Amino acid sequence: MKPIVAILVAFALTVSCKQNQTDKQTAQPASQNINLNNHNIDSIRLVELRNEHMVLSTLYQQKAGEYRALCYQAFNLGKVMLDKDLTDKSVDKHRIIVLDVDETVLDNSPFQAKCILESTSYPINWDEWCKLAQAKALPGAIEFLKYAKSNGLHIYYVTNRKIHLKEFTVKNLNDLGFPDADNEHVIMRTTVDSKEPRRQELMEKYHISLFFGDNLNDFSDVFEKKDSDNRAAEVDMVKAMFGQRFIVLPNAMYGDWELALYGFDQKQDDSVKYEIRRKALISF
Repeated sequence: MKPIVAILVAFALTVSCKQNQTDKQTAQPASQNINLNNHNIDSIRLVELRNEHMVLSTLYQQKAGEYRALCYQAFNLGKVMLDKDLTDKSVDKHRIIVLDVDETVLDNSPFQAKCILESTSYPINWDEWCKLAQAKALPGAIEFLKYAKSNGLHIYYVTNRKIHLKEFTVKNLNDLGFPDADNEHVIMRTTVDSKEPRRQELMEKYHISLFFGDNLNDFSDVFEKKDSDNRAAEVDMVKAMFGQRFIVLPNAMYGDWELALYGFDQKQDDSVKYEIRRKALISF
């Protein structure tokens, strides 16, 4: 090969390599380096880790024997307190049990797992999950409610699932064998998030022997839209009610306890919520 030809070939190869490198850089999404509590995480990686904080809480619900034990404990305690309530001769209204649905009688951890694996969040895939009507019952829930029903109580499921999901919610509960799983006893969210109006309507007609829920808002509106410290203070003020008339089911996956950390602004950027969670930790 003549020297001039060799030089031209080498030049062409160099230009081609540089062009390929430029094309690759253009094809890749821009990555912004974010400093979170002195941890440098690029924005692309942050999206991949968006729901990583939910992994252990979801696995706890799906895999931990301790989680099952806590559910059984809640419903066993409910039976003890119901038996006590049944001896109260001063009650002059028909007795009922009022329960939340999600994470109180139905286990939605598969939905949470999908959020983790696909880096999504509510409401993405929520309707699809509910329409499958395949959520499993929490341990002890069906047995307790059948016991309550056998003692003459009616069961009311007060849920914040939206009204268009009622048919599927009733089907899911009914297929599992929950008592009173029908259109009358499954009360969906309508115009307001708060369950207080629905509870008050039931209280006017019935004596509510027990409330069950995984969220403080399932028991009273005094807990609603308050920060973490004030929610804790309200719990302390009515501490005698827990285990007596209010029975709490475990749910570390989601809830108003988490929203309270974010000032009830769920739409904040993931980097902001990441930092809020870390700053909320109490260390030594």
